[in-house]
Amino acid sequence: MAEKYGRKVRELMIREMKGIFSGKKGFIISSIENVKASEIDELRKNMRRSGTRYMVIKNRLAKLALEEAGISELFDAVNEEKILGVGIVEEDSVQVAKLLMQFSKKNKGFKVSTGYLEGQPLAAEKIKELSELPSRERLIAMVIGMMNAPITSFAGVLSSLLRNILYALNAVKEKKEKEG
Repeated sequence: MAEKYGRKVRELMIREMKGIFSGKKGFIISSIENVKASEIDELRKNMRRSGTRYMVIKNRLAKLALEEAGISELFDAVNEEKILGVGIVEEDSVQVAKLLMQFSKKNKGFKVSTGYLEGQPLAAEKIKELSELPSRERLIAMVIGMMNAPITSFAGVLSSLLRNILYALNAVKEKKEKEG
């Protein structure tokens, strides 16, 4: 007897979500209530541009996928809402948090509820703090700038020493020319 199509689709969705929950660097779960599909599509486009994805899933399927992935810490957050969005962290968790927090400010029905990053559950407050950090590229630029500052000042000190020696030698030369 043939299986029902809906059951197969649910099984595939659970399998994919389990892979995301267990295999990626992390994810951020948000609740979606009274948000237009066109606005969610715009969020998805922004997420794709930044190198990540955003998926919408029913809470029951998300709970089953979390259970199969062995992440029981987030069951309470998943039970609260009926429809969930999952922002997947591929590389830059700060960028994902920023995009979701910006979207939540524009849309009243969208709320970032919890997340899971590098094996640790995150509360909404921590995700907000994460979104306020500079981006990865900006942090790298800051570190390089801090590393460059001592080298630049050292080069400045060396050039001023050479300049002072040159001034002293010129002064000695001029003094000998006047005497001699």
